[in-house]
Amino acid sequence: MESTVPPFDLLELYKSREVNRISTFGDIAGQLDSDELTAAYSRVRKSAPRRHDHNKTYFVVHAGLMNRAEESNRDEEHLALALWGAAQKGASMGLPDGRALVIIDYQTPLKAKLGDKGIGKVDLFGLIDGCHLAVIELKVLPANGRGDTPLRAYLEALAYCAIVEANASDIAREASKRFDKSINNRLPALIVMAPEAYWAGYVEQTSVRPWWPNLSSLAAKMDNLLGLETHFLCLRNATIRMGRRNQNPELTGHCSVVSVSELFSD
Repeated sequence: MESTVPPFDLLELYKSREVNRISTFGDIAGQLDSDELTAAYSRVRKSAPRRHDHNKTYFVVHAGLMNRAEESNRDEEHLALALWGAAQKGASMGLPDGRALVIIDYQTPLKAKLGDKGIGKVDLFGLIDGCHLAVIELKVLPANGRGDTPLRAYLEALAYCAIVEANASDIAREASKRFDKSINNRLPALIVMAPEAYWAGYVEQTSVRPWWPNLSSLAAKMDNLLGLETHFLCLRNATIRMGRRNQNPELTGHCSVVSVSELFSD
């Protein structure tokens, strides 16, 4: 019998209450059907906004502080700019498999017009080994609560990967010209990245401990179905000096990267 349940919208799914609730997101990660999620990914890719069709670029020359940095209290914005700033000085991060990850842009827009609802900006754009684009969803532990769950971060990044894939040739050409790199137009890598304090809150919370096998299994299935490459990364010693008027946020710790899976084997 044909199902009467309507197909879900990936751009709405990641914002749902259950996905972002500590007590339920682990179960949701285990219940999501990878075939249905693949179909939802394909729908986002098919309807993806195309900035080049509207004479808009993806990458701009960043000068000085990012927008609203003087008045922003969002730690994610400051950490993103600090990581980007470190990359401008030649810093790179080693992925768990040994490849180099370099941050090339932050707050990269994906909307083509005002009507593109539910679509935000890529927190960080990276390059793996100088040629493979990576969509990076950055999270931090807020002062109050735990913030967005790892499942929400993954699904949001998945939706943005669909949009980037739809514009892969345009983005690769623009990025190659902007950064003087021979960038391929493969599917982007999907990276969920956060400081250790963010991940520790979930690892140590016994009531949500089952979330990791469910989420990592879901991501592995999606990688196989879509040809994606997904990494969940923990930033160790990612201490920063917050941005102030006329002063960019700055990475002050000797930051290193490990796979989140290592946190569960300690």
